[in-house]
Amino acid sequence: MCTSLTLQTTNHHMLLGRTMDFPVRAAWHPTIVNATTYPTALAGRRPLNYPYIGGARHEGDHELLVADGVNTAGLICAELMFPIKAHYQDHQVADKLNLTPQDFLPWVLGEHDSIQALKSDLNHIALIGKNWLAGNEVFAFHWILADKTGQTLIVEPTINGLEVISDSIGVLTNSPTYSDHIKRFAQTLAVNSTSAAMSRKANQLVLTQRIPAATNTPTSRFLEAAIIKLGNADAPNQFAARNRLFNTLNAVAIPYTPSMNNHPSFNYTHYISILDATNQTYFFRYHDSNQVFSFSLTQLIKQYPRTNQFLA
Repeated sequence: MCTSLTLQTTNHHMLLGRTMDFPVRAAWHPTIVNATTYPTALAGRRPLNYPYIGGARHEGDHELLVADGVNTAGLICAELMFPIKAHYQDHQVADKLNLTPQDFLPWVLGEHDSIQALKSDLNHIALIGKNWLAGNEVFAFHWILADKTGQTLIVEPTINGLEVISDSIGVLTNSPTYSDHIKRFAQTLAVNSTSAAMSRKANQLVLTQRIPAATNTPTSRFLEAAIIKLGNADAPNQFAARNRLFNTLNAVAIPYTPSMNNHPSFNYTHYISILDATNQTYFFRYHDSNQVFSFSLTQLIKQYPRTNQFLA
């Protein structure tokens, strides 16, 4: 039940915030990825050209599963669950780089310096529905990306292939597809699906304080996050944008309760993270604390040369 959205400030900072919602038994940490190479399930080890910081946990004994990150070039990527709709190829494809879904985010952040570079490279990969390095589950993912130019991108593996959406409003939750989210959003607001029309109606709802509260459905979370984003003026700086992102994500987060331990498949918000593409900083808050950890990727690279490290 993850929720994500991007914000661009008037002083030219590009930020992405997200909730990480996942089954109860999982321990996520802010993590620097700065080893010289990274492993893939089907293509061996590959060079890590751009170190990054993000939220990660151990899968199996030691494999690092990363859910979001910002790299040294200011490229951001976050993966969100895409159940039922995700479609991968059954077999490896000759003359392409074959990746499992869990390999996609490390490939994006470790080997690309911008959305433009990534878009040029997407035709050279194939996403294969095979097990990753650890575990026996093929995760259903789609991805939202941003970079310091202010561009956003959504990538969805569907029955139609790898769909690349460059004209998104910069909001993403879980299934259905992004295009279905936008259709539902426009229908709920009783407007056409142009950004201008949706923004005008969202602004009215914000000004009159009639924002529909999210429930535990991805569509209601998309609705609330999109109204807040489109209905407000651009934040003047990165500090105001971070506050707005934390407030928005708090509103759609799933609180943890101890009784959830009796239901291992029940999701809750493990953490909220905010990633700043402009100065490559990462902000991380656990579900059970009000403390916000702040990390500078530039400083961490010097502190942890050629290694991967949990940070808190």
